[in-house]
Amino acid sequence: MESKWMAMLLLVLGFLLLGGGEWCEGCLDEERLAISRLKPFFPFLDYAVIVGGPGSGSDDYSEQEDDSSVEKEESSLDCCKWESVECNPTTGRVTHLFLNLTAMNWYDLVKDEYQTNTNQRKFWYLNASLFLPFEELQYLSLSGNLIAGCVADQGFEKLSSKLNNLEILDLSFTYFNDSILTSISELSSLKSLNLERNQFTTDELELVNLNVLDLSDNPLDNSILSSLEIDGLSNLEELDISCYSGSVKIKLWFMT
Repeated sequence: MESKWMAMLLLVLGFLLLGGGEWCEGCLDEERLAISRLKPFFPFLDYAVIVGGPGSGSDDYSEQEDDSSVEKEESSLDCCKWESVECNPTTGRVTHLFLNLTAMNWYDLVKDEYQTNTNQRKFWYLNASLFLPFEELQYLSLSGNLIAGCVADQGFEKLSSKLNNLEILDLSFTYFNDSILTSISELSSLKSLNLERNQFTTDELELVNLNVLDLSDNPLDNSILSSLEIDGLSNLEELDISCYSGSVKIKLWFMT
């Protein structure tokens, strides 16, 4: 009996030691590999804001412009402990990806080219298939990136087969246009979609589970109210189509 208890004690101690070692990474191997493949497109993925600055999860650019804040590469080998990543504590799978650019790292990416040509920007196209390994992903933010669209046949429709838990998608302050609306409509699990300050001219979406849609600061015209695809957005509770530079300045709440 004593030897049995000793064996159990050693087993528990071994588990605790493995869990506490810095070399024991919490991310699943396949998701850790997927994160490494995202790194070339999101170079600040493994950086954290320190010294009083807000985290990468914040989308408020005004709050991020803090001179006392600096960004530093993450020290942990466990990507689940990174500021830009959240994981399910039970399964270890990634549930949240905050790939939005802060005001600081956006400037770091473009400052050299802006010094030579203020109109030159490094727009790029997204391969949405890179997110397929994150099967428990619930929240994805790409806000602030210089993304002009998706790679041909690698749009958001590719995620519909595996990412059934994706409920919040933030594409604000990017350069997407109407060409991606059909592919986004394939993400039937979405409940909140932020398309603020892009290049959208229409709202041709069919997302029956969507509750919140932000289309503010897009080049919409006055006909948007008459062309709203309400049938395709039957559960919509909040719609923002305000535009401070144009003629449409309306924010609506639908009571259900």
